[in-house]
Amino acid sequence: MQEWVWEEFDPSRTSTSGDISKLFRNEPVKEPGVFVLNAPPSNATVMAREVIQNSWDAALEAQAHSNDPPLDFELLFDFKTASGLDKANLITALALNQLAQRVHDYEIQADEYRRRDLGLADHLCLDELDSPSRTLPHLVISETGTTGMYGSWESGESRMYLALATLGWTPKREGGGSYGYGKAGLIRGSATRTVIAYTCFPERSEEPGVTRRLFGMTYWGDHKLEEGRFTGFARFGEGTDGGNIVPYLNEKADEVASSLGLSHRSPERRDSTGPGTTFLVIEPLVEAEDLQRAVERYWWPALEDPSIEFSVAISQPNGQILHPRPRRDPVLRSFIEAYETATVSQDNTHPFKRVHRLQSIGDFSSPGMLGLVVNPDDWSYPHQTQTEAPNLTDHRSLVALMRKPRMVVEYWNAGRTMPFVRGAFIADNSIDDALRDTEPKSHDAWQTKSDDDSDTSTTAANYEAARILLDRIRRHVNKFRDELKPPPRPQEQVRLPEFDRIMAKIMRGAGPGKQGPAPEPRPVTIHLTPMAEPVDNKQVRVTGQAEFALSDNYDGDHSTALIRLRYLFDEDGRSGDRAELGIELPP
Repeated sequence: MQEWVWEEFDPSRTSTSGDISKLFRNEPVKEPGVFVLNAPPSNATVMAREVIQNSWDAALEAQAHSNDPPLDFELLFDFKTASGLDKANLITALALNQLAQRVHDYEIQADEYRRRDLGLADHLCLDELDSPSRTLPHLVISETGTTGMYGSWESGESRMYLALATLGWTPKREGGGSYGYGKAGLIRGSATRTVIAYTCFPERSEEPGVTRRLFGMTYWGDHKLEEGRFTGFARFGEGTDGGNIVPYLNEKADEVASSLGLSHRSPERRDSTGPGTTFLVIEPLVEAEDLQRAVERYWWPALEDPSIEFSVAISQPNGQILHPRPRRDPVLRSFIEAYETATVSQDNTHPFKRVHRLQSIGDFSSPGMLGLVVNPDDWSYPHQTQTEAPNLTDHRSLVALMRKPRMVVEYWNAGRTMPFVRGAFIADNSIDDALRDTEPKSHDAWQTKSDDDSDTSTTAANYEAARILLDRIRRHVNKFRDELKPPPRPQEQVRLPEFDRIMAKIMRGAGPGKQGPAPEPRPVTIHLTPMAEPVDNKQVRVTGQAEFALSDNYDGDHSTALIRLRYLFDEDGRSGDRAELGIELPP
């Protein structure tokens, strides 16, 4: 019988709480400008970015070091629900009753003990394992065309150990960040904070005869029970004579995988059941449609580049297969156009497209390619056209930044004034490692300075290279914008209302009966008088009044008006981030 073995707190050793998802809990997903519309939930975004990047890194390594023609990379997210006998078998095979009992034992100790202390939600499938009417939702994620999690477990070099049982360990070789942070996508995507991995890889000299492993972990908060204090980490595996819990190996791993409903893998096969890893997540917090949108938003470069064999599919419990199609999204379509402008030879100079090969930065002779596009009839002048998105968006010029993995690192804000430009920057392989070193653990920015005074001169040089690179991108965007701006209006067409008002008083004169020419009335009058008042000791309320009037020259007594309300934080005298508003319309 399989069981979970909990890690006890040991004051003689360095320890950490198992609820490592809280390290990522307060890191909001960036949604600049138009991306605030129809944004996928943060859990879906983190899963799409981190899980796919981990698998894609392993695929890139397989392609670089395989003697055989590499397999196309494929990743399947299979959302399932188990009921009846299948549910009972999965509960038994994964010892889910043990997890349910532990939650119960923790909460009955005292009123102040709550499952949220463990990093768990208030309602879990663990609460209703015995209910015949409730299904057991789970997610199976299967790779094709990767290396699998090879490496010696005993020496601590196993990719499985580094990925599941460590945090922030040893930089990866291919494309990604540090080992361990990628699990955030799996942990945050599981209501039970439970992850199982079944991996297969070719036999290696350091571990003769070993080609498959299966291992599971919980990532709960540290807690106390009558029998002691625990870190919140629990292991699902095979016990050793020394009392350690290690992965199931080879045939035993296959046997346990089969009991969990996972397809067998073999190192000799060259298909979806060959080398690679299958993950099992119990009670996913991510919906299939949300995951599809997140994959489209951040992985469109890899999905749309014909030179890259990269495929992601999402299967729903009803059997329907969702395939990410970024070009269906009009916003993403403009960035794909910019990407193609940068990567595909252009026959003719297009007035609404620009391509730039950035000049050398220090030791980096060719930092990368930048493609820029505009659409004067649509989103470049959104306040005038409004066909892509309503006028509730804080529009800005955005550039999709990316490195070798072809995941969008960030939609970088390159300016807030019209005409708006969209672009794609593809970093050259020569600067890839340097830019990766500047990224935070969430891989969502190229930082231009470090808060760590102990950084080496090489690391400092990488931050400086990122600063120079982003500055050059902004210059190219501004230059393109300047070329698109219409010429200034003739002086006789420029109206200065306040100047007109003052001059009108002078022209009318002060004496009786003297009347000078009156200025042309302004088409709209707006009077805003904001005031702040306290609500309680923690909040203030801002109120104000706006008045809109028709010009005296308007032929009629009513007209349709488009009113835009924005609330921005004042950051050192400059307009900062936008705050969301709840608006109740007057009659």
